[in-house]
Amino acid sequence: MRLERLIGKWAGTGKRRTREFFEKGRVVLNGEVCEDGKVLVGKFDQVLLSGEIVQARDRRYVMLHKPPGVVSATIDSEHKTVIDLINEDWARELHLAGRLDRFTSGLVVLTNVSRFSESLTEPSKKVGKRYLVQVDGVITPEVTAVFQTGIWFAKEKVRTAPARVELLRANECRLTIFEGKHHQIKRMFARFSLKVVRLHREAIGDLELPEDLDEGNWVEFTPVK
Repeated sequence: MRLERLIGKWAGTGKRRTREFFEKGRVVLNGEVCEDGKVLVGKFDQVLLSGEIVQARDRRYVMLHKPPGVVSATIDSEHKTVIDLINEDWARELHLAGRLDRFTSGLVVLTNVSRFSESLTEPSKKVGKRYLVQVDGVITPEVTAVFQTGIWFAKEKVRTAPARVELLRANECRLTIFEGKHHQIKRMFARFSLKVVRLHREAIGDLELPEDLDEGNWVEFTPVK
């Protein structure tokens, strides 16, 4: 949107009166006086008119430790959502950069910056998601080998990307996948008659769930460019 249109709409003024605001130096864009009403502004640009805030929306980046039972949604009529855990006026501006199943715990990233969320979720980016997985049986070398080469999913008619597997105990591993098929990890283990009994996301790409961030808590962060 052009700045002059934003100013005119906010102030309820016509084109001539709006131009006068710029001519008299009463419009401030991102901390500097702006005399060009034709300049395009985005939703995160800060705009003042005669010292009054016209637009001052901040970029938000949040890491949240989702407890089991909380749904990855912005609104739900039956269950508590991740948004409900953020007691801030701006929480409703956020959207999720990837979801977790209701009973999966761990890292959820929320933001109001679409380009950032797309950088984490766009399939072509191949961003790894690392999980701590416990199953009700033994994770054999065969399981590990197949995961590392990929599994054919007939429903989607696609083979999963090679996963990284770090065996921790006979029934526990760290698993990094590079896509997000529906119930992907549970389906991968089910292929070997193994049921996932605990699933916890530790990281998305370079974003690690802070060790001191308790379940149900969240923290804002600044992305590394």
